[in-house]
Amino acid sequence: MADTKILYAYGNNVDSSGDYVLAPALWVAGVAGVGGGSATFEGSNVNATLSFAPTVIGLLSPYSVTSEDGAHVTLTGTDGSLVSALTGTTITANGGTVTLAGEDAISALSGTTYNIENGGTLMINQVQGADAIAALGGSTVNFGTGGGTLVITPGSNVSILEFPSITGFDQSGATIEIPDATAIASVSQSGDSTNIVTTTGQTIQVQGDFYDYATQHNLFQTTKDGNLYISTTPVNSTGDTGVLVCFLPGSMISTPSGAVAVEDLRENDEVLALVDGQLVPRRVTWTGKARAHVRAGMPDDEAGYPVRILQNAIADGVPCKDMLITAEHCLFFDGRFIPARMLVNGRSIFHDRSITSYDYHHIETEEHSVIMADGMLTESYLDTGNRRAFQQDGNVIRIGEKVRDWAHDAAAPLDVSPDFAEPLFRQIEARAIAAGRENVSKAPVLTDDPALYLLTETNAVIHQIRAANGFVFFMIPPGVQDVRIMSRTARPSDTIGPYVDDRRQLGVLVKDIKLFEGNTTRAITAHLAQNAPAGWYDGWYAPRNVPCRWTDGQSSLHLGVHRATAMRLLCIEILAGGPYAVEKNNTAVTDMPRLTA
Repeated sequence: MADTKILYAYGNNVDSSGDYVLAPALWVAGVAGVGGGSATFEGSNVNATLSFAPTVIGLLSPYSVTSEDGAHVTLTGTDGSLVSALTGTTITANGGTVTLAGEDAISALSGTTYNIENGGTLMINQVQGADAIAALGGSTVNFGTGGGTLVITPGSNVSILEFPSITGFDQSGATIEIPDATAIASVSQSGDSTNIVTTTGQTIQVQGDFYDYATQHNLFQTTKDGNLYISTTPVNSTGDTGVLVCFLPGSMISTPSGAVAVEDLRENDEVLALVDGQLVPRRVTWTGKARAHVRAGMPDDEAGYPVRILQNAIADGVPCKDMLITAEHCLFFDGRFIPARMLVNGRSIFHDRSITSYDYHHIETEEHSVIMADGMLTESYLDTGNRRAFQQDGNVIRIGEKVRDWAHDAAAPLDVSPDFAEPLFRQIEARAIAAGRENVSKAPVLTDDPALYLLTETNAVIHQIRAANGFVFFMIPPGVQDVRIMSRTARPSDTIGPYVDDRRQLGVLVKDIKLFEGNTTRAITAHLAQNAPAGWYDGWYAPRNVPCRWTDGQSSLHLGVHRATAMRLLCIEILAGGPYAVEKNNTAVTDMPRLTA
């Protein structure tokens, strides 16, 4: 404990790693005190542990802990045994990470409010024991603007975790991560809450209706590196997309007895499947349907608009009539599957914005199959864990079905690489142009101007004073230690083409950042670190062997301490960016305070 630092009362700002105790205003070591305290940990270089000194009136004078700009704070509970619960404490992961280390910390923080925003992460590790489970049941989890990740690692003896006061789960980017789970096994409604059962046997209960696809609250799931990610929007906090695959009513499925509408197929019917180049009958083992509502204001592929493929778009008679499918439904070309959204050209394949609410159907065969719908080779349903989200036809209820995955159970590989997707896209687009198909999609107004500026902790705007040859300069007034690099954003799938499977919102590609103060020049490299602050991405169009990283339009940047009266010059080297759609990225800041040099 000799190296432990004590933080007293409120207003503590911490920008260095170490072990800390947060103590109330009136406190003597080892004796319970009166009052609360607050601490904000800032910067991606910060890796700290924090415990709480006992306080006798935690409810009236609560503790508050915030992790910002990539900082990592591990909470270890109370420093002493006089008080077992810190009711009323607020923990905020605002672009940083907060970890609750073990049952003691979780139990001590009973009645806590947890806020997750701007890409922050809250990690609740090894939840086990009655006290820890009860503490979480009495806590509140709020997902705020910018979303983030709630990581829950239940112990082996835990079957149900209740978060009855979770809010904001429908925020874009809000994600629940369950380590070692592979899929959602089932979803059910319990009053005004939703029970999500994972393949590891745990039930996560959240407030709100995320069960009925007739509402606008849907559940999406994906797996990555052995962990399950659950969100209510298609794109989760990892940037990956949960997939829902389906046919809309009226899609005609080829069967041994002729074409049958997908909504008329039933269990034990037969459909034709392409196996080793031959059409063979396969038995339908399950059918289901659900209802979707478009989410206006999101990009078309994420909003839920169905994709319309016009008759003869692919070849003469393919499809044999206009075909309506969801954006993630896969089509079969050259031995591989590709999502329909990656072939949208605005002419013969486009998002049909006239349809804002619709039913959609699944048909499952004995094995995942390449089947024919409207004369087009496509896929049957592959149960990756979302079967229970659909209304099932018939009276047979399936229990304990094995969850499948694309890597091991798909009838053909999924290929979303540009090398495969772009030639297909160009071929279909050229056919549409030759046929005189007009572009029915409204072309956005584009600009190469990223509208770059800085935003301080007090929401004051700092405008650039000069930009030349890829370098942008800002004068930093005294007192400013942290800023966000604000700009327009664009998705590579929009600005380059849908054949690029990158739907992240990217701002500008940043190489070097330098800060000049008097005769001193300091390089800022936190944005290039493995654990970069919030809002920095690896990815598209990054030159090889050149250290650089993309912003997300509001990336955090810690400038560090400085002399209180000194002006500083910040230089940011921009390698790429845009073009940007003007309408969707209005960066007007007329209502914000402005700082000028």
